Amino acid sequence: MVPVEFSFRGKLNTVQAHLREEINFKPVGFEELVQMDMNELDQTLNPAIVLAVSGSCADHGQKTEALAGIIQFIFMANKVHKLMKDDDDLAEELRQFPVLVGDLLYGKFFLELCREKLLLFLDPLAQVMGTMSQGGISRWLSRDQKLSKNEVLKIIELESAALTGVAARLSAELAGASLPIQNKLESFGWELGLAWGAWKERLEMTVVHSILRRANDILEDISSEPQLELHPLREVYQYLAKQLSAEYNP
Repeated sequence: MVPVEFSFRGKLNTVQAHLREEINFKPVGFEELVQMDMNELDQTLNPAIVLAVSGSCADHGQKTEALAGIIQFIFMANKVHKLMKDDDDLAEELRQFPVLVGDLLYGKFFLELCREKLLLFLDPLAQVMGTMSQGGISRWLSRDQKLSKNEVLKIIELESAALTGVAARLSAELAGASLPIQNKLESFGWELGLAWGAWKERLEMTVVHSILRRANDILEDISSEPQLELHPLREVYQYLAKQLSAEYNP
């Protein structure tokens, strides 16, 4: 369920309804194809960042909603690909099935880019997909190792923060924000994704709170920008901070 406190709740509902429509396969639904548990943050945070940045820049166009869905398709595709198992006794069709479903979601993201004439964002989105894959490879290579906090955070940066950061930056670019503002909003999105990932990794709450403070510092820094309305950004920040105050329960 979409958090009721968002001022852009209607737009977020529209994005999520469109996502459900696009991945409703006949004669089965998406949930029947892959067993992928999506909690509230999984379903909400990435598109919420796009819409909050857009709202802060006073951009209410349809392309922003399309971008929110595109970012979520990338997130979901990456999450599905992580379901692939390499057990020796696993049937080949079961081994490859998550890859095929994930590739379908990647195809959906590209289709949306074409439909909405957003192909100018293909290069940065392709780059972030590569970054996320690099994070997945790093995680797999270190699966039998005891990683330090900094090593874990580096993987989270690749897997999570890279996407939330580019989501904020592209939304700001689409809204016509200046390059310095784009960069600051990208940093804001980056910190949100990093805090989210640190929480999922069950790092110390002091680490999570430290990252959230950096995100809040960015909001304070841009509060003097006359062209920005900070309310939507603060909503997303406060929503995430509230969610991360509870114990992670996958």
